[in-house]
Amino acid sequence: MFKLIACDLDDTLLRNDFSVSENNKRAIDEVKKKGIKVVILTGRVTAAVKPFIHELGLDEPFGSFQGAKITDPKTDEILYSCQLEKDVILDILKYAEKNDIHVNIYDDKRIYVRCLNKWSDFYKGFARKVDIVEVGSLQDYEFKETPKIVFIDENEKLIKAYDDILKFKSDDINMFFSKKNFLEFTKKDATKGHALKFLADKWHIERHEIMAIGDNYNDLTMIEYAGLGICMENGEENVKRRSDFVTLSNENDGVAYALDKLILKTQNPAK
Repeated sequence: MFKLIACDLDDTLLRNDFSVSENNKRAIDEVKKKGIKVVILTGRVTAAVKPFIHELGLDEPFGSFQGAKITDPKTDEILYSCQLEKDVILDILKYAEKNDIHVNIYDDKRIYVRCLNKWSDFYKGFARKVDIVEVGSLQDYEFKETPKIVFIDENEKLIKAYDDILKFKSDDINMFFSKKNFLEFTKKDATKGHALKFLADKWHIERHEIMAIGDNYNDLTMIEYAGLGICMENGEENVKRRSDFVTLSNENDGVAYALDKLILKTQNPAK
């Protein structure tokens, strides 16, 4: 029997217009009534996750910034924090500025960029209700740490950046694509898999009692940690291959389909 479900937001629970369908809400409500904990683990800024937590009526802690932070929504207490120190990421910031790659750094409420441009405008679609602040050179900007860095640019340029940075980055830094235009960096233990283990240990829940649902490479750690890892139909092919089950797409209520079929045992899962 499952006791814990971890779910990604973008391209998983959310439709392409960033809404949660009534069918997905219904399925989540029904599994909650069975006493199953439902947690959101996402790459989004903490402040951008809270509206969805409230909309879904979730009381359990949620993970933001790819798992770099875990927050209790009832008290706003930070239960876990694993951030990148500025001195460790300076070489990565220098590389970005030298190669004219747009970069985001973060705190819990805001996004900081060197300059506002087409990429910051592009990112606004994902960072609704979160301010993007222009601060000039991020190398010179005074900050101590950030939960993650995101490079935003054309995919071909980011693939080259990945290969270049792989040669000099610290082993203590994760580097991965969360979308074709987003190359992200977090501290080694700032992953959705680690966040999921943190919460499972807190509640004394075993891996075989966990389900995780996602779509992209940043979801792989939680998909592979869970007893049952699920990938969306719209997910990356390699993530599908490494998952236990492939559900319908985010536009076709794939989360509800998986919950209906695998937990609620609905004879004809809603599509």
